[in-house]
Amino acid sequence: MEYRPHRTGVLTLAVLASLAVLTACGKGGPGVKAGEVATTGETLVAAAAKEGQVVFYCSLTPASCEALAKGFEKEYRGVSVKVLRATSPDLSARYATEKKSAAETADVILHADVPFIQTALKEGLVTSFKDAGMLPADHPEKWLLDSEGIAGTPYIVDALGIGINTDLVKPQDRPKTWADLGDPKWKGKMNGPHKDGSGYATYYGTIDDHVDGFLESLSKQEIFPDPGGMVSLTESLAAGQYAIQSVASKAAIDNAKAKGAPVDIVFPEPGATGPAFAYTLNPEPGHPNAQKLFADYVLSEKAGQALHGANSAIAAPQVETEFELLHPNLEYYRPAKVEEVAKILNGGR
Repeated sequence: MEYRPHRTGVLTLAVLASLAVLTACGKGGPGVKAGEVATTGETLVAAAAKEGQVVFYCSLTPASCEALAKGFEKEYRGVSVKVLRATSPDLSARYATEKKSAAETADVILHADVPFIQTALKEGLVTSFKDAGMLPADHPEKWLLDSEGIAGTPYIVDALGIGINTDLVKPQDRPKTWADLGDPKWKGKMNGPHKDGSGYATYYGTIDDHVDGFLESLSKQEIFPDPGGMVSLTESLAAGQYAIQSVASKAAIDNAKAKGAPVDIVFPEPGATGPAFAYTLNPEPGHPNAQKLFADYVLSEKAGQALHGANSAIAAPQVETEFELLHPNLEYYRPAKVEEVAKILNGGR
């Protein structure tokens, strides 16, 4: 697939090769490794401008990916951002395939494929900001992934709430807490992420950490599982097939609302959670100076504000949100924990 030649071009990938290529991946790049660039300040900006661009793989919504790119380009007018946007699994497969063939690939990656990151760090396919010396000393620890095989890796959260069909749910009946999803009146009237979908256990499991009996109450609700993802779930909600979407993306809800759909989103108590979108680096970047400059930018307050302006559900260290954030419990990415959540949701079966 070719990149579109204009600045901040945002592309969509088809389903790509299997992640199985990961362990066979080779190395590429011009010979300067991530973290070896010693220049700073205006000297770094000039060196990045000479390279001309930075390649950024991003699995947030197109608007959010572009907001980061445009914000950086405005700050550093001599450097363009070549954006490739796709789902997290597709980006993982694309990146791994390109590394294997020594083709041009990302300098910086932002996606929510935590299992891939665990393996990729172990195999040397990516490097963390800390290991590359690009993690600011004052970056809050609670905004760093700390899981099996992952450390020193900054992340942000695209927080999820509860989707509402406003034609089917009266204002006074709107869920105000996650526990309200267990009300018997919603039995058979909700859809939600498929149990085989990536990350579902993290959403539900993290909420269960804060709401006693949450998973058990959902197991009685006959939630229709949709393997098509958040957009598909919201389309069914908008069509009136369901009154409630148990876990909803604000970006998908806002897009449907803009088209006239009778939908809304609630960020309930005690708080919202969502997938951890982590930043990682190519150890052998094609544009090492631009990589360093972009890595510094994405952790800045300006980048956080740009993301929040594109989607107010995005939580980052530098922004205030309209909801309390429940930081995702990464233990729920472990296969044993996924199985545990699934068992509870299936009524112990």
